[in-house]
Amino acid sequence: MITRKDLLSEIIERELAMFQSVNNRGGRADCQDMPESFRLMREITHAVLSVAFLESYGQDLRRAERDGRNFMTEKYGIMEGQIAPLNPDPRIPEIADLEADWREAVAAEFPHAVEPGGRGAFRRYLCAELQTYSPGTIDAYAECVDAARRGGQNLARERYDLLMNKLGFGSLAEREASVKKGG
Repeated sequence: MITRKDLLSEIIERELAMFQSVNNRGGRADCQDMPESFRLMREITHAVLSVAFLESYGQDLRRAERDGRNFMTEKYGIMEGQIAPLNPDPRIPEIADLEADWREAVAAEFPHAVEPGGRGAFRRYLCAELQTYSPGTIDAYAECVDAARRGGQNLARERYDLLMNKLGFGSLAEREASVKKGG
């Protein structure tokens, strides 16, 4: 049986391959030359989501590869208005709004460790990403968000805690205290 860690690794490597093959209008983006940063950011994005989501999204990625689709190209195309939205699911803006609210709450509580602002850009990015998901993957993501909301969790907080830990700063609260003191 495939483990959660294996699912995450497979997803991240498939996403990275797609990301590396994106053809930008101005040439290769600097961030395309930082695969470890990409891996880290994608890990924290997905690590707080359910195995059901990871399994469904992994299937989406494998299907996309077979069909010659590149989710990263599609996501950036949607963000830049170069291609029309792919999915009319009304939960997409609802999910993006809740995730943006969570991120704002984290930035308000930890303003030294998490940059405030950027709601519009964050929301636009997430909506575009969600556009590339299959209906089953949207279902699984919506369930993760609903379960977190019902349980009083903040997925953005969980992601930032994981990020700070991976960067060696301990928790988000520890990083906030350190930055606040000037460290």
